[in-house]
Amino acid sequence: MNDSRSNRVERWAEAAAVILSLAYTWGYLQGWTPWCFIPAAVGAALLMWLCWRKHILAEAALQGFYVAMAAYGAWASAGAQDWTPRQWSTETHLIAIVVASAATLLVARWLQKHTRSALPTVDAFTTVFSVLATWLMVRNHHANWAYWIAIDAVAIYLYAKRGLPMGAALYAIYLAMAIVGWFSW
Repeated sequence: MNDSRSNRVERWAEAAAVILSLAYTWGYLQGWTPWCFIPAAVGAALLMWLCWRKHILAEAALQGFYVAMAAYGAWASAGAQDWTPRQWSTETHLIAIVVASAATLLVARWLQKHTRSALPTVDAFTTVFSVLATWLMVRNHHANWAYWIAIDAVAIYLYAKRGLPMGAALYAIYLAMAIVGWFSW
């Protein structure tokens, strides 16, 4: 595929991924489960492909994780849901942050050594901490919003730096939503 056509395909795929991701978020907030997980899975699959092409490989793996989480979300939301808020102690958060930081450094080192990943440390950070934040979110921990604020701010930079401006805009919207989520709990 020539560069011009390749760029057009990437832009259309990026736009579709952003629209599908926002459709999922809107549908989820409206309670349209399990159907809202269909655009979630397709949007994440498109972002996975784009991240792979842009050499943000850990982020590509994260999007693959989101495809699997969409399948899990569809399955889990078909039954009764437990929205009981949960809390971790400060010590538990500190342990989680230390472990996730160590994992970030290990993933970044692996990416530097074995791949052509662009921005391996930033890529590793958004990936490792997103897995942690996703787990906190599905377990209904209020603190997930604080994690997402940091992750989304870094993801804006990552996507913009790798030439995915619509992806950066999506994470800017997610950042605003995380801030609202933090203060509206």
